[in-house]
Amino acid sequence: MSFSISELNIGYGSRTVIADITIPELPKGAVVAVVGPNAVGKSTLLKSIAGLVSYSGSIQFNQQALSSMPRAELIKTLGYLPQALPQAISLVAYEVVYSACRAVRTDLTAEQVEHAIENTFERLGIRNLALKRLSEMSGGQRQMVGLAQVLVRQPKLLLLDEPTSALDLHWQLNVLEAIRKETTHENAIALVASHDLNLALRFCDYVLILAPRGVLALVTPDQLTPEHLAQAYGIEGRVEACSKGFPIVLADKALPR
Repeated sequence: MSFSISELNIGYGSRTVIADITIPELPKGAVVAVVGPNAVGKSTLLKSIAGLVSYSGSIQFNQQALSSMPRAELIKTLGYLPQALPQAISLVAYEVVYSACRAVRTDLTAEQVEHAIENTFERLGIRNLALKRLSEMSGGQRQMVGLAQVLVRQPKLLLLDEPTSALDLHWQLNVLEAIRKETTHENAIALVASHDLNLALRFCDYVLILAPRGVLALVTPDQLTPEHLAQAYGIEGRVEACSKGFPIVLADKALPR
């Protein structure tokens, strides 16, 4: 199992958002942080891979172009979580996760679906939300339910657009650990858009740094440099190792633009 992108171009009308992106083959089990400044195209990239935004170029999964994959196979392969939170409707969490799984995983029996839901709620630590209405939940709780809707289907290509944006630090760590374990267990590949560089460096295997109109670099966490920070974010910063050996970013000041 692998994932790659070749000469990808994405735009809205006459405006080019991403130009000529090429990403070499990523192996199964890889978690890739998609980072970069605001309005650089992180969400657009994930939407294009999910088939929600038109593009030119090639996106390959398992040596097969996603654009040529039968629709039924595609929706089983992809798991896309947008930035928008699930709506605050009157259904309880169990019902919406059950519906999400049954809509895609028609190959599973009702008993297998129920088992998958139990496992997903347990891994995310949200069993206490199973019978709670979404209309009674906080934004962070609804974000957790949205992630459960994706993970319960056991997709092989996860596209997660800022999955921790509405969460406090405890749940951010919980979610990223769950994504890490899910990707490893399913031999999947995950692309996770994030604004939190230090969480990305802690949990991801690769960091895809987007700059205006394209890719600045694809590096492992220990390959991130102050030059990357300056070019991508316009800051003067340092990349140092914490007491546990993980790289962390220390931002010193904004550079003039």
